[in-house]
Amino acid sequence: MSQEPEYLQRLRRAQQERLEKAGKAAPAGSEAGTPAYTAQEHETLRWARELAAGTELRSVRNLSGARFAVLVRLQSASGMRFLSVEGLPSRDALKERVKPGATVGEEVLGAYEVKGGRPVTIAIEAGQVALKMGTPRPGANPVSPEKMLRQAATQAEQRAKSRANRPRER
Repeated sequence: MSQEPEYLQRLRRAQQERLEKAGKAAPAGSEAGTPAYTAQEHETLRWARELAAGTELRSVRNLSGARFAVLVRLQSASGMRFLSVEGLPSRDALKERVKPGATVGEEVLGAYEVKGGRPVTIAIEAGQVALKMGTPRPGANPVSPEKMLRQAATQAEQRAKSRANRPRER
């Protein structure tokens, strides 16, 4: 028996039926309502969880295919505060999102460049939003195994050449 609430189960069944009517099958091994994130988007979620320092991320919106992401602290109508990750398509959209006074009851805790794997520092200078890219996080841009093997082979060739040119000690 699933731990999922009944309304979510019905929603998934309805989405599955719509896909079947359209002649499309759901991707194998994945649920119909779960977005498939890339490795860089997973790293973005890791960054957000680290920045949240143990607080649960309540929602993730528009992260698939986004160029930038922001971590926002929201206040609900009941007064409870929670964290949300929002994906943004462009640098201009990021600047608009982090402008002071743009939204009420929200606090932008940080920004992140998804594709580059770098945190973004936000500064307000003379009323203008200035973005400064940080250093890439380790593991943010994964290297394919094929590329790693090519790099290792190239480095091995270079080491072999440098050893051959070095005079031998007796």
